[in-house]
Amino acid sequence: MKIMGVLFIALVLVLACAGAGCVQPSEQEAEAQLCQSLTDLGAALDSMENTSLRSTVGDIRDGRDQVQSAMESVRKSASQVANVRIDNLNAAYENLNQAVENLPNDATAVEAIQTIRPQIQAVRDEQQNLSADLNCTAQ
Repeated sequence: MKIMGVLFIALVLVLACAGAGCVQPSEQEAEAQLCQSLTDLGAALDSMENTSLRSTVGDIRDGRDQVQSAMESVRKSASQVANVRIDNLNAAYENLNQAVENLPNDATAVEAIQTIRPQIQAVRDEQQNLSADLNCTAQ
């Protein structure tokens, strides 16, 4: 009877751990998720850069928030992949974030995008480099 209780508790713990995400994805699954996160980052960068003439600096900052969310997904996904380095991507994103923060509130959308375009491109370059390193099929 005591052994049944121990086995039952062990089963409950295993199931609880699996439900809570304690089971690590395979390397292939983790890489696929990172590739998807990188694709999402590229889409967020495109969205941020493709503003209309009626956009404001606030709209660009909202776009940056989408990029930030995508970066968080990349960081989370990258933590599950062995031997992947995202230091350059993180640095490029931090430069972009700082450039957006430094935009004057009264700048036009065209002025703002022209100002931050080099930082957007730097993030995009690092995103594409990492995608190529992982052999992601969709960029």
